[in-house]
Amino acid sequence: FACGAFQGWPEFVKMAGRVWDPKKRGHDPYGPFTVQIRDAAHPVTAGLRDFATTDELYTSLTGDTPIHLLADAVSKGDHQPYPMAFVLEYGRGRVFLSTLGHDVAALNPETGRLYRRATAWAAGLDPRA
Repeated sequence: FACGAFQGWPEFVKMAGRVWDPKKRGHDPYGPFTVQIRDAAHPVTAGLRDFATTDELYTSLTGDTPIHLLADAVSKGDHQPYPMAFVLEYGRGRVFLSTLGHDVAALNPETGRLYRRATAWAAGLDPRA
């Protein structure tokens, strides 16, 4: 739950790109939804396709740091899209943030693939290798 940590530390908000805002509604009820890949050319998501998952769809992330959206999902509550995965550069580092994966069911093969590839990308490795 990194996006909910250190909210009182302004630099963390810049580093994370988006943080959970407890003043807003928390998330959609746990259930199925579709994650839509929005940048199929980025090294993290190249070759990945939209996928179904069962999870909590977070809707209350806030922040002004420019992010590069990789995937999103539409809330059943307000029918708006919300980021499910994005990247940004912070200083000399790379940041990947995803709100997916709240339990074993949510860590399905597609979510696992997304996390493995993002970890390689953040480490400066080729995620497709």
